[in-house]
Amino acid sequence: MDRTNRNRLLLALLLGALVLSTALNVYFLKQQTDRPLDYEFEAGLPTSVTEMELVRARAQLAECQRQHSAPDSLGGVTRR
Repeated sequence: MDRTNRNRLLLALLLGALVLSTALNVYFLKQQTDRPLDYEFEAGLPTSVTEMELVRARAQLAECQRQHSAPDSLGGVTRR
């Protein structure tokens, strides 16, 4: 195979890859816009891992406070 044929083959492969990539991008973007967004579902999801950790820490704190709701040593009032 001489140099010009090899260059043409590489150019054809490159163009084929670009056309395939463009076609797939258009297809997936069309699929995404055809599907309505479910804002109610997405609104209930935490936005980050930090927020998930905060929710978990608050739940653990509430559970700990519930389990250890002994009378206060200063006033005899139970914690809630």
